[in-house]
Amino acid sequence: MGLDLRIGLIDGDEDIRFGRRQIIDSQDDLKVVLEDAILESALKRAPEALIDVLVIDHRLRGGDGITLSTKLIERYLADNSKIPSIIMTGAYFSDELQLASLRAGATDLVTQDAHPEELLKAIRSTASKDDQPDYLELRKFLDRMKHTKVASPEFLLKLGDLTEKEKLVLDLFAAGVSQDEVSQQLDAPKYRVRQVLQSAQRKCGFATLSQLFLALYESGLLSV
Repeated sequence: MGLDLRIGLIDGDEDIRFGRRQIIDSQDDLKVVLEDAILESALKRAPEALIDVLVIDHRLRGGDGITLSTKLIERYLADNSKIPSIIMTGAYFSDELQLASLRAGATDLVTQDAHPEELLKAIRSTASKDDQPDYLELRKFLDRMKHTKVASPEFLLKLGDLTEKEKLVLDLFAAGVSQDEVSQQLDAPKYRVRQVLQSAQRKCGFATLSQLFLALYESGLLSV
């Protein structure tokens, strides 16, 4: 079977990296192509490695996984290049760390003591899923945390730079209308709706629709 997914492992613990590399490389469709333990080094090397999925641990040398994920996404966006899916790992995940991971662009979370199959499943699913999170559950999570709604001036300025079509699709997204329903309402192919939404997402500086959802929530622009 040919190589399908290129994986990057960024973790400050050499033993954990070794174990995860053994697990991942034992799969016919997965291959670790980058390992690093240091934030600044990973920030330089990862964009050059053509990675499909980055597995980033919260604990790194010279920083943390949240900071690395945030800076990497900024670099990918600035270079107008494909952003790899990001799985955040850690010893545990509190609500606060889950929110920070979401804000940083992580698409999945896996704890350190999770069964190896859970990590493999996360890698395959996060690389293939159509990035349509469960927004109702996400809204419940944010409400449960009583997360403060503070609008980002930078985000609001970027909204002003969107095209009229992007604004229309984003308004429907904020109203909780699914991409299938948007496609029907606008009489446009679903792939085109997704392209427009992705364009708005990237112009606003985000790697995932969950990040965009969070920004709309904090700005009080959600009507879902």
